[in-house]
Amino acid sequence: MCTRIRPEDIPTPVIELCQTLARNGQRGWVVGGCLRDILRGQPASDWDLATDARPEQVVKMFPRVIPTGIQHGTVTVRHRGNGYEVTTLRGEGAYSDGRRPDHVEYVSDIREDLSRRDFTINALAYDPVADQLEDPFAGLDDLSAKLIRAVGEPERRFSEDGLRVLRAARFAATLEFELDPATEAAIAPTLPTFQRVSAERVREEWLKALKARQPSRAFRVMRRTGILAATYAELAELDEAVFERALDTVDAAREPIVRLAALLYPLRARGVDAWLARYRFANAERERVLRMLRYAEPEGIVSAADVRRYARQVGRAFLDEVTELGALVGAEPLAERVRAIGDAPLTTRELALDGRTLMSELGLKPGPILGQLLELLLERVLDRPELNTREGLLALARTEYEARAERE
Repeated sequence: MCTRIRPEDIPTPVIELCQTLARNGQRGWVVGGCLRDILRGQPASDWDLATDARPEQVVKMFPRVIPTGIQHGTVTVRHRGNGYEVTTLRGEGAYSDGRRPDHVEYVSDIREDLSRRDFTINALAYDPVADQLEDPFAGLDDLSAKLIRAVGEPERRFSEDGLRVLRAARFAATLEFELDPATEAAIAPTLPTFQRVSAERVREEWLKALKARQPSRAFRVMRRTGILAATYAELAELDEAVFERALDTVDAAREPIVRLAALLYPLRARGVDAWLARYRFANAERERVLRMLRYAEPEGIVSAADVRRYARQVGRAFLDEVTELGALVGAEPLAERVRAIGDAPLTTRELALDGRTLMSELGLKPGPILGQLLELLLERVLDRPELNTREGLLALARTEYEARAERE
């Protein structure tokens, strides 16, 4: 871990913003997670700035400013093709909604601004013009100790913003840090504030946690502190051994969406879809998870034709993640047999002839019979993929159509 930050660690456009503030008699500090990541030797992405300039002053200093959150002291400055959030230093205030302060109180002291932030490892500020790091709450020490500790009084921090308890659990996984005991103890008493957080923000934190090397670290914290019970009671109530097996599967999976399905797998017949909808998972995400839960453990797969019919049920686009989850939960390994399907048709659209050809060759009109013929051809091809030629399918269709005409 690095022990200090240097101006060369900061992107040139960010330094230029701070220099503009300085030329106008104000100061600018780089704040937040980007400093934490630099000190950990990790690439930083979001570059946020704090300043003692008021929002209206910032607007006058830069040619392109978007008032994204000006009511809370934040504007977005467009510079060199990117947007940078610049927020005026703020002091303590009441948080009636458990998410944002009731009103903004501007201050001039960076340390007072840092005192309202969530964790010591995020309560850092660096002025690249003066080459000066502010660390009033020993965040560097906690980074070195790999410790997540709330700034000041933990219950007060968590009561201000309900999302912070979930962020603590997520950081335990993404940073692979431990929770300070006093910070962890403050989570349970402040869960009523957490329960007022929007479903969308909870979903985003879950997905971020699922991108960690070991997501299980976050979900263990969530379970033992009550966060999980407040979010998904049925999952929190699982038997300890079942829950731990699910977490092992989560850690072994590769993609976040497969990890989510692995976590929910023990509940696959108990209202998973309703929970996904309640927490605003996108329709595409819900479909992928539900397909994994439904098809991860198939039964009666014996022949190659069985594998093709199974693949047809699952859908070609979902096969890789469904078979991955199946292997992780102990189902019959099907990945190799599924890959052996190759480009064998799984839908009527993949047949070597289409409905227009059938109508032209057999004198058919659009209607149920056309669809039934195509389905029959697909069934034959699922048994014998070598039949999938224009001539072969046309001969089969003609024979079936003539047989139907005779029966009628």
